[in-house]
Amino acid sequence: MPTSSKKPKPCLVVLDVGHGSAAVLHDEGGTLVCDAGPKGTHVLRHLQARRVNQVDTMLLSHADADHIGGAVTLLLDASVRVGEVLLNADSSKVSNKSPVFLQLCVALVDANRRAKTQVNELTTSTRLERNGAQIEVLHPPDAWARAGVGGKSPTGERLTSNSLSAAVRISCGPRCSVLLGADIEFSCVDEWKARGFQPSASILVFPHHGGLTGGGSLSDAAIFAYQLVQAVKPGIVLFSNHRTRFGHPLKEVISGVLKANPTVQLACTQLPERIHPRVATEASWSLHKASEGTGIVQGSLRLDFTKDSVQCRFEIASP
Repeated sequence: MPTSSKKPKPCLVVLDVGHGSAAVLHDEGGTLVCDAGPKGTHVLRHLQARRVNQVDTMLLSHADADHIGGAVTLLLDASVRVGEVLLNADSSKVSNKSPVFLQLCVALVDANRRAKTQVNELTTSTRLERNGAQIEVLHPPDAWARAGVGGKSPTGERLTSNSLSAAVRISCGPRCSVLLGADIEFSCVDEWKARGFQPSASILVFPHHGGLTGGGSLSDAAIFAYQLVQAVKPGIVLFSNHRTRFGHPLKEVISGVLKANPTVQLACTQLPERIHPRVATEASWSLHKASEGTGIVQGSLRLDFTKDSVQCRFEIASP
């Protein structure tokens, strides 16, 4: 029987990893991982369920444990080969002897020796040649990454792990795009404004799991949410969060998002109980309605890229 020549439709799965971030892109170009969640096997199990044994590229937005922990498991597993890892150095994790970051360094050495995995920098100059969806790194600029954590931005601001967090946009067209916010902060939004850049996307995976920006207050969280949504202009905002840790997404963040776009749709990988009553009464939370009209649906979110839009639905069967 002849094999089908039909191209696979691109999809991005925002995995339910609790308090952490991990997303996996499947498209004509293969498989790409953007952050790998906290320590555990979330990404590995997702790949195994789909019989994927090759990851072309893994992007690690920054070196916080809730974004890189799962990368250690993936890199050390011989059943999956990772072709390239993109991340930036973080001297603060070395000086503080962050166990997860040190484990990642060991795993990268092992993957390079065993599977020839390459390690490269992740900045706005990063170019990913793919046959499928387009990948753009919208932050940090080269000069910021080279100054490094503890260095200073061109405006004199001290750079941190979060202010150097990568922002990645995945798109298949002008109205078919997802912006993965990782842990970007005000400095990223300010840098976009300074150079007149438009980071627009159909869907925004909100930074900090819907929590505080680094060192910020609750009022800062609301202002940041407002400014970010105004800049990105998404129709859907997603939160990769744990239903009980830190009360994410914060009510102040939700308020800022809705102030910027009152018609936006909201969804969490794990929906806090305090929000359950709002699913039945508020259109902004309607994505959580079960198909039969009763109960609450939550879990990993599958984003299917079509010709003119990105369709968002829960993928309950996903690990």
